[in-house]
Amino acid sequence: MLFSLLFACAFHVERAGMVTPDARGVWLDGYQGGRVALVLNEASAPIKYLGGCVVEVRGTHTPAGIVVDDWVVKDAGDGSGGFVGTLQAFGARLLLEDRNTRTTLTLDDQQVPELRVYAGKPVLIVGTVVGPGEVRVMAWRLLTEGG
Repeated sequence: MLFSLLFACAFHVERAGMVTPDARGVWLDGYQGGRVALVLNEASAPIKYLGGCVVEVRGTHTPAGIVVDDWVVKDAGDGSGGFVGTLQAFGARLLLEDRNTRTTLTLDDQQVPELRVYAGKPVLIVGTVVGPGEVRVMAWRLLTEGG
């Protein structure tokens, strides 16, 4: 029992790097060089649309790569962490359950009204905080097929 517990913990990793998707898969390019494959599941699938962003992943290291259990965006490509989650539309409000801060944010989407049609889809939002829990959207990226 103790051996299996130690063995399981030995393969748990946390690693950060730039996401590089290509025809062979999704890779995490490390700060000190080196590249590791990411094995994605339904919850981590949005990572493959974060090319050029710095992401920290947590998971299990296997011969196939890191099986991603959890992840956060550290650099959305502009130096900020951005905000990542699934858009939710409630009447005139557009909300985002942000996985980076683990909070619900209200998006000021007046500059990007086309964002509303993606309610229910995962997105990366780059913006500025303009009030308590409110973000003004400056740029965005759809994190699913067709984005």
